[in-house]
Amino acid sequence: MKTSIRNPRSRGARRLAAATATALLALGPAAPALAHDDDKPSWNTSPISISPSSGGPNTSVTVRVTCQPSGSATSDAFQQKITLRQTSGNQWTGTGRIKSSGLQTGRSYPVTVRCNDGTTLTTNFTFTSATPSGGAAAGFGGSNQGSGTSGGTQATALAVGGAVAIAGSAGYVFLARRRRSTGNHY
Repeated sequence: MKTSIRNPRSRGARRLAAATATALLALGPAAPALAHDDDKPSWNTSPISISPSSGGPNTSVTVRVTCQPSGSATSDAFQQKITLRQTSGNQWTGTGRIKSSGLQTGRSYPVTVRCNDGTTLTTNFTFTSATPSGGAAAGFGGSNQGSGTSGGTQATALAVGGAVAIAGSAGYVFLARRRRSTGNHY
């Protein structure tokens, strides 16, 4: 009678290799997306942004543009026009306040800046009765050009992080079971 002896290490090694391969497969497609410089603020990839993108009465907002403005940032939601001043690089920024009355809750109000080169940049501010939230990025004429890459890259980074967490969990479970089967609890 032939007896076969199973080597628990080879089975465990196969499981570990499978978990590693799964993690690498998850990371593989994400590597090119993570390779580019994503340390820049999201408003840096869009010609115009307003932060926060929504808020209630008297909310303080900051408008940023990447073109040299020929005037102020304007919106029916602003208490007054927002004067833009040059900051670092080719950024112009200004801060103002949202009106305290006369605005409809849930309505989006266009924010417009005209540039010296004749381009008009537009984004939106949504009036709410809630606390302000997030920055809005928009493109030329509100087309949202150039702002899609940041959100996609952040989602990819979250997916990669999730894959690494799953692979780490699988490795932990594998090692915990292996330790229990050998009687080693350390």
